[in-house]
Amino acid sequence: MPHPHLMRRRWPALVAAGATLAGAVACSTASDAKGGGAGSLACRDGKVLVGIAKADSGFASFFDVAGKRGLQVAIQEINARGGIKGCPIQTITGDTKSDPAIAAQVARSLIAKGAQILVVADDFDTGVAAARIGQREGLLTLSLAASSTVFGKAVGDRFFSGGITTTELGLAQAKFSLDRKWRTTFQVLDPGLAYFTEQDTAYRKLYEAGGGKVSGVDRVDSLGGQSDFSATISKIKAADPDTVQALAVFPAVGTFVKQLRAAGVDKPVLGNITLQTRELPKLVGTDRADAIYYAAQVYFDGAGTDPKTDPAITRFAEAYQKMFGHFPEQANAPGAYQTFLAIDTALQRKDVTDAASAAKAIREQRGLKVPGGTLDQWKDGYAVWNPTIVGIEGGKLKSVTAYNATVMRNESS
Repeated sequence: MPHPHLMRRRWPALVAAGATLAGAVACSTASDAKGGGAGSLACRDGKVLVGIAKADSGFASFFDVAGKRGLQVAIQEINARGGIKGCPIQTITGDTKSDPAIAAQVARSLIAKGAQILVVADDFDTGVAAARIGQREGLLTLSLAASSTVFGKAVGDRFFSGGITTTELGLAQAKFSLDRKWRTTFQVLDPGLAYFTEQDTAYRKLYEAGGGKVSGVDRVDSLGGQSDFSATISKIKAADPDTVQALAVFPAVGTFVKQLRAAGVDKPVLGNITLQTRELPKLVGTDRADAIYYAAQVYFDGAGTDPKTDPAITRFAEAYQKMFGHFPEQANAPGAYQTFLAIDTALQRKDVTDAASAAKAIREQRGLKVPGGTLDQWKDGYAVWNPTIVGIEGGKLKSVTAYNATVMRNESS
């Protein structure tokens, strides 16, 4: 889950091993330049070196490992095409252990080892200290799947965060509700994450302006592992809304949907990428996994099963499976893949030679199509993606619709 900043730290520790990808394409002697100061993107010793300061252990590793692996698939693809203007990308990594202080130390170490681009955690809290080190040292610095709209302002002009924002997620859910003529919404909300409360704010702004009404709210503790939602379901039955918006983390949000359907409530369930996992239909039960919809950056869940999945995303999933032995476990994987391919488009420009010129080229990107989606624009250092709505109908995944981010923002202003 891309997320702006965790307000509570009660995630279970999930340990996963990272991997370092070496460039397989030779860089020509003519392009080998050892000069350049801080922020230089010159081909040095036959490579452009990317330093990855992310968590391989601790609560953030579930997100960071998936994001790092998505980056590695993107690098493999870029290197197969010849790298950055003929120079392959190589990586060096360090485990931040989900600790901001350690992340800053790792960033310094990677830069001392020659990193020319710094990639930090997919979270504001755990990534900002490392990102500020990269900015201070003049490097192009990236958080490929973070959703924060304040990350860039907190770091500086050479930093970019690439995850779909809470604004787009909330607005897309509101737009979809209005399009489906769902005039009343009952919210199941975990207020422990700004990731959810910020979506709530965006949702209400567009939804209520369009004539919708949030008719009820029940606060839950999905971060704390709540597993009994019977009281919430009783309130939903009494309210009889047109749709139920579930803003909580997985697997608790899946347990809620399972209990909701078991209680005979067949109202459409609406949410975000915390529902975006192939484990959801298994948990709910394929016979009851119906009328479930969520806003996302990219539809990757149907790769290999739904022929309407973007073929490029299917190839991404196949490459991921080959490299790491399993299907992408979480949305940060394809999200990071998409973002780095967008960054690569800027790095390939002839006028891009260092972090400053790269940042200028990135900020100029508009309506950029990448596998599985469109990057609408960059704003204040964060990516604005055109969101998509994914649905589970009759136990099967499908891409339902997509929205233009700029149009939605204008409608809500």
